[in-house]
Amino acid sequence: MVDIAIMYAPPHRPGLKIDLVLEEKLVLVTTNSEAHLLDGSDYVYMDWGPDFTLHHGMNFPGAAPDLSFDLGPLALSYVLAAGGSGYFRMSEARSHIAAGRLHLVPEMPQFSYPVYAVQSANADETVAVPALAGLHAIASGDIKP
Repeated sequence: MVDIAIMYAPPHRPGLKIDLVLEEKLVLVTTNSEAHLLDGSDYVYMDWGPDFTLHHGMNFPGAAPDLSFDLGPLALSYVLAAGGSGYFRMSEARSHIAAGRLHLVPEMPQFSYPVYAVQSANADETVAVPALAGLHAIASGDIKP
């Protein structure tokens, strides 16, 4: 039995309670410290879902990447190994930026990538309330996982 599921794009259906846990940012990073634009020749498109696809298309209508992924860690590993650029979660890119392996591309749009906790509207509150409180504390950095 699942008490709470953590999801990026939960279905909004009757009988589900959806709670925002944290708001991640998708940022354009590159291995080339001189890059200032989205460069199609080394751009790796990461499919972050329909909202990202819509906003990405509005911001980069002519972008036609040669390579795409649908698993963020795999795409990030590829960019780090082969070079290039792509949109990744700031929480995952931060350590690589600090180490100089990746660089934020200046003045490029950033996209919201919210994380939700989803539970049944009939969930046992004695389990759900403390679990959600713990998730919010971890997300806010008040406690370490």
